[in-house]
Amino acid sequence: MAREIETFVVGGLVKMRLYGVGGPFMPVGLVSTLVQAIEKTDLTLADTTTPQGGEYDSISRITSMGLTMNWRELYTENLALMYWGDVTRIPSETVSDEAHTAIKGGTIKLDKMPLSITSVTLASAPATVFKDGDDYQMTGSGIEILSGGAIAEAANLLIDYQCAEVDVIEALTNSGKVVEFLFEGANAAGTKKRVNLQYFRCQLSPAASTDWISTDDFMGSEVTAKVLSDPAKVGAGKSKYMRIEKEVPTTV
Repeated sequence: MAREIETFVVGGLVKMRLYGVGGPFMPVGLVSTLVQAIEKTDLTLADTTTPQGGEYDSISRITSMGLTMNWRELYTENLALMYWGDVTRIPSETVSDEAHTAIKGGTIKLDKMPLSITSVTLASAPATVFKDGDDYQMTGSGIEILSGGAIAEAANLLIDYQCAEVDVIEALTNSGKVVEFLFEGANAAGTKKRVNLQYFRCQLSPAASTDWISTDDFMGSEVTAKVLSDPAKVGAGKSKYMRIEKEVPTTV
């Protein structure tokens, strides 16, 4: 039988589900890198039978297994997992008479993300109505008081606006989720056969870094996870950590 070339150039999809829940795996989105690392410690016994030394015996122990990924699609669920957060969805609605104090050149952050500003008025008589573009302008989080406009320093304002529908992620409000990862890989080289990786019990760490300002490249975030022992996996020859399924080439 001819020898198969078993080289790999692999791409594929990373999927996950909460550990212990079962059911379908859901896609994480585009993941640029998936790196697995195993750390070990060595216990050695010095060879004292000769003055030249050396090792008489040695054993290695696994210290940890970990995953490092670069997530490139930041769905709400992904952000919550990355930042050990809890999510609340805020519906779009009309907000009336929200009170704020003006500072010229400063940005007033509204209680909710604005979709459009209906009116900005003085809280006291006379109820002056200010003009968008002349006295203030809407920003991503509220309104900026324009320095050359008619809104006086320290003026008390009432703001009416329509807020956007928003997911609010409160970071570091829990101790992180434990998930199960599945990677479905497609190989473009060698036998061109598939490979699946399954990591049974993974403790997500808070994202080590996130490129929030990213104009030269698509934004990404480094996500790490510890692969823990899964007590539900029992039996001789059964791993408590991960499984590799490698498709066998068709024999001609």
